[in-house]
Amino acid sequence: MLTLDITPFRSGVHEATLAPDPDAVDLEPDAFRDIQVHMHLQCQRDRILATMTMTAQAHLTCDRTLRTFWGDVEGTYVVLFGPEHLVGADDDAYDEVRPMHPTDTEVEITDIVHDTLKLSIPQRVVAPGAEDEDIPMQFGEFDDDEVEAEVEDDIDPRWEKLKKLKNGDT
Repeated sequence: MLTLDITPFRSGVHEATLAPDPDAVDLEPDAFRDIQVHMHLQCQRDRILATMTMTAQAHLTCDRTLRTFWGDVEGTYVVLFGPEHLVGADDDAYDEVRPMHPTDTEVEITDIVHDTLKLSIPQRVVAPGAEDEDIPMQFGEFDDDEVEAEVEDDIDPRWEKLKKLKNGDT
């Protein structure tokens, strides 16, 4: 579980950085490493607006070459910790607003860091240098003349007149 101690923050703008272990944010250690959470906090007496930027290295599989590699991922999330009346009736409806009581000494950010890092993995993963590699498009033995002959034989006889027009034969 990852929490932020809010006792040292008075009204104003503050910066904070955390470096949690993957286990602390419910991530697999063999899938994520070097997690950094940088927070820009705008504090008032009863609320904190936190802009969090999470960076990490993720163990990714290249979609082009199927090689695994460690790649950088980054995500940002903004959340308001404030009084109950700001949260709304349905707690799940407003994830960007979290309850904070006047007696709270810390806020829990485990799910924010976990979800932001998981969602920061790109949909298309390409390893460095993979764009420059040739990808085999043909497998097995291949003869161009043989394929062209097969294509010529498969032509519908109704297209013969159009083929003659195309080739300039009348």
